[in-house]
Amino acid sequence: MPVRSIADPSPSGGEGNLSVTIAESLGERIIRGELPPGSRLLEVQLAGDMGVSRGPLREALRVLEKRRLVRILPRRGALVTDMGPEDVRCLYEAVTPLYQTLTRAVAERWTPDNLPALYTVVEHMVNCAEQGDVEGYYEHNFAFARACAPIVGNPLLDELLIDLEPGLRRVLYHSRDERAAAVGPHLEIMRRMMRSVMDRDGTDATGAIGELAALELRLAMASFGDGD
Repeated sequence: MPVRSIADPSPSGGEGNLSVTIAESLGERIIRGELPPGSRLLEVQLAGDMGVSRGPLREALRVLEKRRLVRILPRRGALVTDMGPEDVRCLYEAVTPLYQTLTRAVAERWTPDNLPALYTVVEHMVNCAEQGDVEGYYEHNFAFARACAPIVGNPLLDELLIDLEPGLRRVLYHSRDERAAAVGPHLEIMRRMMRSVMDRDGTDATGAIGELAALELRLAMASFGDGD
């Protein structure tokens, strides 16, 4: 990892921005499985590797704890959190109704002025699917949700979804092999959901979100060797 990109924040950013940068860097490694569950994050080693002091590193670890990517234990330091089948089930049980609420609100509130942002993301998703870019395709699903946020205008819903996104992305990378074969069916449901949104049919749109969540959960369970 280039030390300069971590250790030299912009003059206006200060230590707060440095902590965020460290958290993003470490969080991405956890999300992508480079730091597996149970890994111990040693402050001295990480600070040396990143070329930063331990103060902003500790703050970064607290940020990651809020995102449920690490646990900070007395006298043991920070450990990468576990992610097993039951954790994934709980995550989807919590997040699916939130995405359904978001989708229903978009169907009710969209205007011709804010649709282009959604169509742009959908075009990127289609391009990724056609090019076989599995990770890009599923990452753009999160971009789609973020593009919906200004249409809905619900800061609390936006905050909740942002808070849960790291866990969902972690599931994505854990199950990327299983998801590779499911891009086609996933995209077809996404297209149907988008048509329902355009028709202002919130019921059908939220039903499609439920189907997407069920598909993703099955793929995630398969990645743990659990077909239920």
